[in-house]
Amino acid sequence: MLDIRGKIFLAPMAGFTDKVFRRLCSRFGADVTVTEMVSSKALVLGSAKTKELISFSDEEKIRGVQIFGNDPEVMAQSVKILQDEFEYHFIDINMGCPVPKLVRSGEGCALMKNPSLAAKIVEEVAKVSRKPVSVKIRKGFDDENINAPEFAYILQESGASFVTVHGRTRAQLYSGKADWEIIRKVKEKLKIPVIANGDIVDFESAKKAYEVTRADSIMIGRAALGNPWVFLQIKEGFEKGYVETKVLPHMKIRVAIEFFTQLCSEKGDKMAVLEARKHLSFFVKGIENAAKIRDKINRINNATELLEFLKELASSLEKKESFVDNIL
Repeated sequence: MLDIRGKIFLAPMAGFTDKVFRRLCSRFGADVTVTEMVSSKALVLGSAKTKELISFSDEEKIRGVQIFGNDPEVMAQSVKILQDEFEYHFIDINMGCPVPKLVRSGEGCALMKNPSLAAKIVEEVAKVSRKPVSVKIRKGFDDENINAPEFAYILQESGASFVTVHGRTRAQLYSGKADWEIIRKVKEKLKIPVIANGDIVDFESAKKAYEVTRADSIMIGRAALGNPWVFLQIKEGFEKGYVETKVLPHMKIRVAIEFFTQLCSEKGDKMAVLEARKHLSFFVKGIENAAKIRDKINRINNATELLEFLKELASSLEKKESFVDNIL
């Protein structure tokens, strides 16, 4: 029996939560990790590129594979393929992605406007899956269609083992404030575990989210980008009542170096340089002259050169911090 209560999830984020980033977050305390969303249709068609997204590291403790689609039979068929080829702990169905391309195809969050089809998808997937099935949803499609509690109940009755609720509508995308009250309403309506997602960025917000939503677990998304310490600090906060770990600029760059080195090993130097840019922009966020540093990083096309630049940056930041400490 999979027990996810009290766990901290790393949210599946397309283009970000690949094996290397999930491994890093796991090392810093993420209990549950989920792949980037994977097309059920592409899996059934035998796409090798799609299967590359489903690769896990030993550091990942509880592993989920997230699939998307709008055809119950294809979704079920994709799960049959997955469970014969990969080792994981649960299947997650994406019914919360707000990206226009998916929504126009009737996938992702568009399914929240079609409860009967959503129910059929969960039913068919749960029927064939040897692992628990979870679903990630939103508050609703827009302000006129806020149906998370009722929708989640239908998913539960169709065979979902747990649900994750992002407290924003599809129309909001990632703007505005996440509604934790709607997550509490979902929790009150369901018997299965509920994971709270949205605006959980540190220990204080995690603590508040648990208090307001009464959720069983929490999920961290964008707050983990360039900041894997968020998992460590949240756990530290709950254990000690306060956060002791302070993240200094040079520490961020040292971990960025570790991340980039692993990315090179996993994907090769050329691809690693290209993919590292979006991650490194988050690692340098908040550091003095961050805009100039980002610009420099984006101009470097060679892995060795980028590694040297990051090492020099970490060293100069550490010296500056040491100098300030000596003055104080």
